[in-house]
Amino acid sequence: MKQFITTLFLIVSLQVTQAQTTYLLDSTTLTSRTVKDSLDIPWEIIWGPDDYIWCTERFGRVSRINPITGQQNILLDISSNVYEQSEAGMLGMVLHPDFSNTPHVFITYTYLAGSNIRQRLVRYNYTGTSLVPADTLIDNIAGNTTHIGSRLIILPDNTMLMSTGDAQNLSLPQDSTSLVGKILRINLDGSIPSDNPDNTSLVWSIGHRNAQGLWRAPNGIVYSSEHGPTTDDELNIISSGNNYGWPDVRGFCDTPPEMAFCTSNNVQEPLAVYTPTIAPSDIIWYNHPSIPEFQDKLLMTVLKDKSLIVYTFNTAGDSIISQRKYLENDFGRLRDVCVSPSGKVYLATNGSSWSNSNPFSHSIIELSNPLFVSTNENSLNQEFSVSIFPNPLPKNQVLNIFLPQSETFNFELYNISGKLIKKELIRNANTIEMNADTGMYFYRIINSNGEQVTGKLIVN
Repeated sequence: MKQFITTLFLIVSLQVTQAQTTYLLDSTTLTSRTVKDSLDIPWEIIWGPDDYIWCTERFGRVSRINPITGQQNILLDISSNVYEQSEAGMLGMVLHPDFSNTPHVFITYTYLAGSNIRQRLVRYNYTGTSLVPADTLIDNIAGNTTHIGSRLIILPDNTMLMSTGDAQNLSLPQDSTSLVGKILRINLDGSIPSDNPDNTSLVWSIGHRNAQGLWRAPNGIVYSSEHGPTTDDELNIISSGNNYGWPDVRGFCDTPPEMAFCTSNNVQEPLAVYTPTIAPSDIIWYNHPSIPEFQDKLLMTVLKDKSLIVYTFNTAGDSIISQRKYLENDFGRLRDVCVSPSGKVYLATNGSSWSNSNPFSHSIIELSNPLFVSTNENSLNQEFSVSIFPNPLPKNQVLNIFLPQSETFNFELYNISGKLIKKELIRNANTIEMNADTGMYFYRIINSNGEQVTGKLIVN
């Protein structure tokens, strides 16, 4: 483990030398880096409990991707069984919340049953090197080449929500006996939760066209982003038993026929509507201080408008105060988003066209704020604590280091090329003459047991 941490630290240092681009939000400058390219539509990306990015690719592959080196470990390849066409293929994925004790991975994908397109939800077991199929939880959902939804989230009560699209069949979203055009709720063993609106059905809510974003925020509210036809993309709050109107209602209940249908069918109106459409994809809550423009807000990746939309809500979380569009046209169509514990944002790109005209040309992009420094969050090992200040450090000023232990430590400082430029023995309270040029550096402090703390130091 100690050797791995040392290697990792050096890799982090060397990564900074790669070509990077900066993007100014309101007042925060983000640095971008390509983590992994040559992917075939990374449809779902998840920050895993192992600090790897877990990724589905639409043609039928699941991988763990090292966010620092970009190394891709393929866990599952069922491309011979997955039906990939237009929007169809391997889609949503979620990991069991107690993954270390229950290494289950849930994945949904489309397949062919004769000449018919179908969709299924499968539970896999993670062996440490691969995914092994364990159980098919839902099967034979009517599918199509488009409008198949398929986002998955697990709720605190260990039930799962799954979105399904209308599969281009307008008669099914309002049919409560069909699983098409719905949000489904299922126990993790495949059974029906007893407190579903109908305890004999997986249906949680009805009247959906094509929901491709699904997230439970810290306030307990489940939000969903949904594709409209040529008008009325939506951002919704998902609640048990509600009807979301499709195909009888598009967006708000704002025409006489829609108002009558809404009144008689308990239709939940959206929080936001987009006409012309923007093609919303996944959503995620961001609650880290490293990017102030995103903190305590909902992020939504957008395909057609090639941007990231950031929502600010009222205290109750049931009304949008403001929304801002960032990164417009900077990365092309954005399919998915995940966030690391250190506040870095990862975007899955989807090229310039929905048809995937250039297979294996898509990427996972990292966005980070290099000026944000937190000693705890930049530490690779927390077996001892360190206080370093000031950071950022004014040029020609001394660096102060406080250590609670009375033993001797090694202090090492590396430049962004990974070159060791300073090494000293330190104890308890120390003052170090830096004489360093302005820029970014990486420090490492090692005790006699080989345990270490690492982080970034900015000199300005």
